[in-house]
Amino acid sequence: MKSLACVLFASALVFGISGCENTQSKLDQKGGTGGGSLEERLAKLEADNAKYHDELEWLNGIYKKQQAQQQAQEDNEPDPNATFAVDIAPDLKLGQVEGPPTACVTLVEAWDFA
Repeated sequence: MKSLACVLFASALVFGISGCENTQSKLDQKGGTGGGSLEERLAKLEADNAKYHDELEWLNGIYKKQQAQQQAQEDNEPDPNATFAVDIAPDLKLGQVEGPPTACVTLVEAWDFA
């Protein structure tokens, strides 16, 4: 069984090596994005970079604004350990309370009929 596995492995290696005859870069192939000398390819890349420079700067500006907005939202998060005061004087005047007025704890209920 081991010999069969070795034969299959060896044949896969031979087939894989023989299938790799194309040593030409994709940039050098006709019909590809490149072609020509290194200087020509570099000139094409520089031209493309100059062509899309304004669009990339615009996108970068939008990205920076989004990052700033996200940071501002994170900075404005309330402290989970903070205590907030709620004015209940109008509710007391209207008699919208339950329980004794001498209670040590005040629970505030809120709801919305939407």
